[in-house]
Amino acid sequence: MDRCDIKLLNFSMLLKNLPAIAVVLTDRDILSISKEALKGADLIELRVDMFETCDDNLNTIENIFALAKKKFNFPILCTIRSSQEGGKKNIENRLQIYERLIPYCEFFDIEIFSKEATSLRQISQQHNIKLIASYHRFDLTPSVDELEEVFKDAKKLNADIVKIATMVDEKRDLETLLLFTLKHRNDKIIIIGMGEKGIPSRIINPVFYSLITYASLNINSAPGQISLQDIVNIFRILGVRSN
Repeated sequence: MDRCDIKLLNFSMLLKNLPAIAVVLTDRDILSISKEALKGADLIELRVDMFETCDDNLNTIENIFALAKKKFNFPILCTIRSSQEGGKKNIENRLQIYERLIPYCEFFDIEIFSKEATSLRQISQQHNIKLIASYHRFDLTPSVDELEEVFKDAKKLNADIVKIATMVDEKRDLETLLLFTLKHRNDKIIIIGMGEKGIPSRIINPVFYSLITYASLNINSAPGQISLQDIVNIFRILGVRSN
């Protein structure tokens, strides 16, 4: 079985264990934690923009991904978030980094409206890597109609999964995100409400077919993120997952 077959198999297995839990890690985590610390997680999101060693040395970044694959043997989602949508560092050579990390990743994440999105879609298709096209609003939650326009743009990109994360300021925002999730329950979507008031969406939306929820281990990559241990326990209590 070659690497492409393995990637497709990992994706199929992941979809059987929904809602999936992605634990967000940095280079420091990869070097310091044990596999036991990831109990209950389904995949690892490595946020390159949060790496302490994130510089122009591609070998350093590649070594972290190689170690993560060898040490944990989890499906890996590579995200190099742009500073315009919440990235911790401004990284100019994102496409070059993504290409370097192809052997280690089952998923790539790129912003829907980024200049690299079309090129990364082509690269990911060539290597059977699933592309998550993402959209982040840290100021508000748009209307359902506005979210529909974002979704249409993501589908024009031919993304495998569409991820939308918006700031929740009031209960009505949670209702908007849940309504949008229910409307697209048969599409491959990830819908997240950010901020303290958005925490319920990280539990409720996955119950209604938002594919992945993101959990923290040591550092939150987005406001309102729940710890891995807490989200695993909550899903177990709700009976939506067996493990």
